[in-house]
Amino acid sequence: MQSEIDETDLLKICIVRLEVENAELRKKFAEIKARNAELKTRIVKLKDKQLQNEMVKNLLSVS
Repeated sequence: MQSEIDETDLLKICIVRLEVENAELRKKFAEIKARNAELKTRIVKLKDKQLQNEMVKNLLSVS
């Protein structure tokens, strides 16, 4: 009987540890998603800037 209680307690401890690890991983994932969104926004801005530069270059070459 005592070994069953010990095993149950060990399983509960293991579950708690896994829940903590899961929470940490979820936090990291959320941070990565946020950084990914920032980078995507930056890429769009850079592409827009590049297009503007190409348009100016084309206008200057036509004149």
